[in-house]
Amino acid sequence: MRSREQLRPIQWAAPVLATALVLSACGGNSGDSGNSGNSGNSGKGASPSASGSGGASGAKTKVTFMQWGTQDEVNQTKELLKKFNEKYPDIEVEVASKDWETYWTAITAQAASQSLPDVFKMDEAYLDKYAKLGAMKDLTELMSAKSFDASDFEPNVLKKLQSDGKQYALPRDANTIVMYYNKKLFADPKTNPSGAPVPTGMMNWDDLIAIAKKMTLDKSGKTAEDPAFNKSGVSQWGLVMDAAGSADSVLESQLWSNGAKLVNDDRSFAMNTPEAMEVLTKFSGFITKENAVPNFGQSQTLSKDPFLALSTGKVAIAFGGSWNASEYKIAGIDFEAILPPKFKEEKTVVQETGYAMSPSTKNEDAAWTLMNWLSGPEGQIALAEQGQSVPANKKAADAYLAKDEGFDKQVFIESQKYAIPVPFFDGKEKLLWDIIPQKLSNPMSGKGDIAKAVEEIQKAYGK
Repeated sequence: MRSREQLRPIQWAAPVLATALVLSACGGNSGDSGNSGNSGNSGKGASPSASGSGGASGAKTKVTFMQWGTQDEVNQTKELLKKFNEKYPDIEVEVASKDWETYWTAITAQAASQSLPDVFKMDEAYLDKYAKLGAMKDLTELMSAKSFDASDFEPNVLKKLQSDGKQYALPRDANTIVMYYNKKLFADPKTNPSGAPVPTGMMNWDDLIAIAKKMTLDKSGKTAEDPAFNKSGVSQWGLVMDAAGSADSVLESQLWSNGAKLVNDDRSFAMNTPEAMEVLTKFSGFITKENAVPNFGQSQTLSKDPFLALSTGKVAIAFGGSWNASEYKIAGIDFEAILPPKFKEEKTVVQETGYAMSPSTKNEDAAWTLMNWLSGPEGQIALAEQGQSVPANKKAADAYLAKDEGFDKQVFIESQKYAIPVPFFDGKEKLLWDIIPQKLSNPMSGKGDIAKAVEEIQKAYGK
C-alpha cells in the first residue's frame, strides 16, 4: 500500500474516453487485454456452474485480471489465486500488472476501446472519476442478486468505494491512519527527562500535546515546557504531523472529530466554519506556541514523508499509515500503535483499494465469482495470512491478528469503526493534494494568515 503522499494525479483524456464509451457498444470484453483487478467475496451465492464451469466440454472460463504493483505483489496475487482455483477449478485467471503510472494510462485507454480486463484493481481516489466515465460496472444490483454479505464490512468501508450511493468496487484492503510512538525514547531518562507517560489511544489533543512538549528537547536537554527552551536548536521532537501536507490522511478526519468538514455532501467547500478554524488554529499553535511540532521546513529536514519521521529515531510520536509499521521495523524502531487523538469524537481515515468489473465483460458470472471470493472471508483470510495488507472483511481479522509482530495490530482493525465516510470525487484530489498544501503550509507554520489562506483555498477550489 502506498501512502497518499506518494500518489500523484493521473493524466486524463476525459473527453476522448467519455465519447468513446458513449459511442461504443456495451457488449464485449476481448478477454485478452492483459489488464487486471484484484478483489472479491467469499463465493457466497455463486455456484460452480454460475461461476463459468466449462460444462460437458470441460473447457475453462478465462477471466482477465489486472493490478498495479511490484513483481512480489503479483506473486502474492498468484498465490491467492491458487487457493481460489482449489474451489473454482473451472475458472482460469490471467493476471497482468503494470507500475502505478502506467496502470492508469492503460485503464483509461482500454476503457475507451472497450477492452478492459474482466476484473481490475481500483484505488478509492480515482473510483468516482472512472465511475462517472462509465468505466466500471455498477455492482449494486448484482450484490443484491448474489446475496453479497455487506455485514462483513464496516459500513463506511463499503461507502469509500461508492459513487453517488452506488457500489462500484468490492473492498480488498482497509489500510488505516493511526498514531505511533517510540517506546525507547519514552523509556530512556535521557530522552524523557520529565518522565512523560506514553500516550494512549483516543486521548484528547490537550493531553497529547502536553506529553509532546515533555518529549521535545533542545540540544542542551531542556524540554519545550522549560522557559529557557531553545526552539532554534531542537534535537528531539515530541510530535510530528503535517496537517496541510496530509490533508486527506490527517486534517480531514480531525475536522470531522471537531464537528466540521472539509467539503459538504453537495461537494461545496466547508472548511470556513468556526469548528474548522478551531482545528487549524490549534494545530498551528502546536508549532508556533507550544514548540512541540516542527514547522514545514523542519519536518522536511527530518523526512520528506512525515509518516516516516518516526524512523529517524528523533521523534517521539507521529501519525503514520498501517503500512508504515514494516518501515519502522526496518529502521530498528521499537514502537507501539494507538488510535489517534480526538477533539470531540474519535475519527480516522481508511485508505482502500478494491476490485472493479468491466461494464462490458462477457464473463460476468465468472468475474463476479472471482471478486466475491477475493473480497469474502476465504480470500480475505488468505490475504491476511500473507501479512501484506490489513483485510477489509471483519471475518478475516483473527487470521490477520494471529501473527504476532511485536505491536498492537488490533488498532488497525478497530480503527475501521471510526473511518470517516468520505469517498473521493472528481476534483477532490486536487483540493487535498495540491491546493491545501500550497495555500496552508506556510500559514500553519506561522508565516501568513490562516483565515486568508482558507479563503484562497475556497477560491481555488471553486465550489
